[in-house]
Amino acid sequence: MKFVSVAEVKNRLTVYLAQARKKREPIIVTRHGKPYALIQPISERDLEDLGWKALGQESLRKAWDR
Repeated sequence: MKFVSVAEVKNRLTVYLAQARKKREPIIVTRHGKPYALIQPISERDLEDLGWKALGQESLRKAWDR
């Protein structure tokens, strides 16, 4: 698990999003040295559990494949 400051994430957000997805590993975002937020990969199953299925299968598939 990786810890990164809010300032660092702000400067390199796309890098950290790509890392989380590629490595399938969460990233803890810290503010003033304390945990503040979590960047974590999401699976198709997670999307379904969150109710994104309402978008329709085709829209979900397109969003997933990006």
